[in-house]
Amino acid sequence: MKLNHLRNTDCFIPLAIPISNYCEKVLTKWTKKQFNLLISALIILSSAVIPDTVFAQEKLKAFYSGPHGSVLQALTLAKDFQITSDFNADVFVLNDSIPDPQNISTKVREGSGLILVMGPHITKNQLYSLFGLQVEIKPLKKEESIDNLPAATGSVVNDIVWNSAPQVRERTEVSGINQLTLVYGYASKETVLGKYALGKGNVYIFTPHLMMSNNKEGREELLNKDFQEWPYFNYFFYNLAMSAAGKSPQSFVDYPASPVPHKNEQLTIVTFLVLINITFFGLFIIVRRHSRKHPEALDLIVSNRENYEVREHGTDWENIGFHRPLGGFMFALTIGLILFVPLIIYQNLILPSFLLPSAQGLGLWFRVLQFFEVAWMFFDMGTSMAFVKFLSEYRIKDPKKGIQYGQMFVWWQMLTGALQVTIFVALSSFFLPKTTYAIFTWIIITHAIIQMPGIYQLMRYALTGFQRFDYAQIVDIGFAVVFPIIAQLIVVYPVYKWGLSNPLVGPALGGALGMAFALYVTEILTFIIGYILYHRLGYNMKILFLAHFDWEVIKKSLKFGVFDMMGSLVVSGAQAFEILITQTKLINYTEIWGNWMLAKNFVFAFQVIGTLYNNIMPAISEAFSKGKLLLSQYYSAQAYKYGGMISGFLGAFLLAVSDRFILGATGPQFERAALYSIPLMVWGMIQYPSWVGDNIQRGVNKPYLITALCTMEQVIRVSLVFILLDKFQVIGLIIAYFVGLLTKDIVSYFVNDRVCFKQRFYFWQSIGAPLLSGAVLYGVLRISGTYIWQSNQVTSIILFFVGAVPGMFLFSFLYAFFGGWDNETLEEFRHGAQLSNFMKPIAMLFYKCAELGARISPLHNRFPITIREQALIEAKSLMKERVEL
Repeated sequence: MKLNHLRNTDCFIPLAIPISNYCEKVLTKWTKKQFNLLISALIILSSAVIPDTVFAQEKLKAFYSGPHGSVLQALTLAKDFQITSDFNADVFVLNDSIPDPQNISTKVREGSGLILVMGPHITKNQLYSLFGLQVEIKPLKKEESIDNLPAATGSVVNDIVWNSAPQVRERTEVSGINQLTLVYGYASKETVLGKYALGKGNVYIFTPHLMMSNNKEGREELLNKDFQEWPYFNYFFYNLAMSAAGKSPQSFVDYPASPVPHKNEQLTIVTFLVLINITFFGLFIIVRRHSRKHPEALDLIVSNRENYEVREHGTDWENIGFHRPLGGFMFALTIGLILFVPLIIYQNLILPSFLLPSAQGLGLWFRVLQFFEVAWMFFDMGTSMAFVKFLSEYRIKDPKKGIQYGQMFVWWQMLTGALQVTIFVALSSFFLPKTTYAIFTWIIITHAIIQMPGIYQLMRYALTGFQRFDYAQIVDIGFAVVFPIIAQLIVVYPVYKWGLSNPLVGPALGGALGMAFALYVTEILTFIIGYILYHRLGYNMKILFLAHFDWEVIKKSLKFGVFDMMGSLVVSGAQAFEILITQTKLINYTEIWGNWMLAKNFVFAFQVIGTLYNNIMPAISEAFSKGKLLLSQYYSAQAYKYGGMISGFLGAFLLAVSDRFILGATGPQFERAALYSIPLMVWGMIQYPSWVGDNIQRGVNKPYLITALCTMEQVIRVSLVFILLDKFQVIGLIIAYFVGLLTKDIVSYFVNDRVCFKQRFYFWQSIGAPLLSGAVLYGVLRISGTYIWQSNQVTSIILFFVGAVPGMFLFSFLYAFFGGWDNETLEEFRHGAQLSNFMKPIAMLFYKCAELGARISPLHNRFPITIREQALIEAKSLMKERVEL
């Protein structure tokens, strides 16, 4: 592939042609001739080629000596240099090789520039001949984070974001030269990049080694591989060479080989943005007119009555009670914990070791993904959660009204999705390259386009609103666990290899783009599977794409959604601000962030509890809106109980195995992740009270409480990050996480008790029994792990499997033995397990372990949930009010 592939616009023409044909049909007021003229003009404009002569200038002679590799490649890419073997050169670039030190010294003293990249083959005698000084050299291998010296100046410092640089390892420390330090080791304070004046010439000395070497096993490996894959690497050597030659280098954004959109790409992007806005807004006009002409279409909520009667109406899913959210949760728990084993193996072994072996690539992707949650939350305006809430609320007496909230969600996502893509792609194309975030530009553009049309999770929300939680959980777990693995296995490695073979992109940026493309595939699979399940229940999907909603639906949806969105926005905004703080205060942030996110992957296990709380919200909405306060209270008490129980299991299991798994499964660049995993697991254990509180507030239509309490938590957390990060680095981040979350846990409970409805928290079921059971499980797994784990990948996988699967059943027995159940709630547990779809055998085994523990427990039935009987009376009363679809 040619090096100028990023500037090739041909790949957009196949996309533009079908879109243009579609838009012809939509914009019926235009003539075919007028429309073709517009599209042709846009495509010609976007395909315009800027001649290479625009960038032409007199080339400098660059003498290069050293191995063929990334340094020579960077000089070749620059187009400003003519590589020569003639000693009459403007700049000498010596990479672990000084062929004629005296001759080169003479030329540099006369005014030529010199870049000296240290390596193991450079000797003190060569340096003496070159500089005329007794120079001392010392080989080093310890990892070192690097940054520019705050007082340093010059283009090589000002035009490169040095705290984004990865750690360096193999290097040669140089002393005895009075050089000016530009880049230094953050811990050791050693000079990593220094500037020295030799006669009239500028000399830059770079100490890390940049070549191939044989490792202990005799295999060749690239020294300081991460640094050579750094997106600034090519520009760094271009900048050094120009500066050494006494010339002014171009800025990163103007440098033609930088991985940012240049003029041709920008013109193509403008064309693309115009086309998508014409398409979606034109389509809405047509659908809106059709819906107004056919109000009777809103009656067809069920399209296949036979399927509906067999798979929905005639099942226990139509009966109101805690067994419904519990059934969905038991499905999610059993399949989630089983899938969690291959997921962790995948995320912590296969992905970082084989598919995307670049901590930088992972760090770049996760930072973009986390940062842009703010934008996606904002533009969603809570319409997705409003759809779930009001569909469940109106399902009792006015289901057609509930469907209109789904229609509102669909068109809000489509229309604002076009605007989101326009805003973020335009900003990223024209303004972001001029900032310190330039290396993120193509990742952000690629990721932003996924918001078009933004309705991939429609079926998941619809199934949740109808409280068919087993099917909703299939879609949810598919989206969170299964589909990403499938998509990344197909997409990531080819794009990573493409980046590896294209020096304009590089493997780190290529891998991050592969992750973005894989997310597209994940979203599409989510929609397809969701549609199949929705159709299987007999529901009519087409009705959700009509536009019968009125201003009342819009206002009510946004009134609820804006406050709910603001709570999520505060969290995502705080995370984005946290990224901004770490961008400036956390040394070696891209690599550290890759390790942090790798460790945080284990916290993902606690999200399985979130599925129960997502199920609880529509159940509380249904009950509370009809005045069933005891039923609502029972839902919240059970949420605390199950949250404590599952958090106790996950915390004990992960604390016992996660650090060993990381150490055995990944390479040295992820060793810090093992250390980070320990406090993160404890942090995961205390999340559940906060999640319960949020969903109670959503269910009673008081989302403003979420905003207030989330703001409190995030202000505490971000403030502590800002204060502590400079001095304590990652430790400061951990302290901030704990203080913020614990404060919200406690305050949220008492606010809900006063403002929403009376809360009942059963201490023994929610804290006492989980802690005792978890302590025993942790001891068993930690001791047995010393015999299983041998610091390699195979035994790490075995240890993880033992902790997750047999550990789950042992914990179920222990929780019951320590008095976590009473007779009624244990029976309800059985009822929920029977509703767990194709995971019923595993769920029932989980129940059987609990039944055995309860049978021999001296504490069984000593700590009952006393409000259950009255709650069931209210559930039966609510069933009598429900209308048929």
